[in-house]
Amino acid sequence: MKYTFAVIALLAIAASTATYVRYQSFDPCQWMARDLANESHQPGAVIEARIRAAFLLDGIVNPTPVECIQAWWKFRADSLPEKS
Repeated sequence: MKYTFAVIALLAIAASTATYVRYQSFDPCQWMARDLANESHQPGAVIEARIRAAFLLDGIVNPTPVECIQAWWKFRADSLPEKS
């Protein structure tokens, strides 16, 4: 029990480091843009426009980090291969 805090702290540090190494940012909106760019091979301006349009269709003008992470999770879930 006395090592619980240390283990949780180490896991948080490892997850933060892995996230920053992969995306070079802690902003979930940038995560989504980077993943979408890797998948679609489109220019950055097109990616940003697609993301902004998707948020605008949902009635979100200035997405918060929570809204961005929810959209990123949805994007990641939608891009998973389907099981047969």
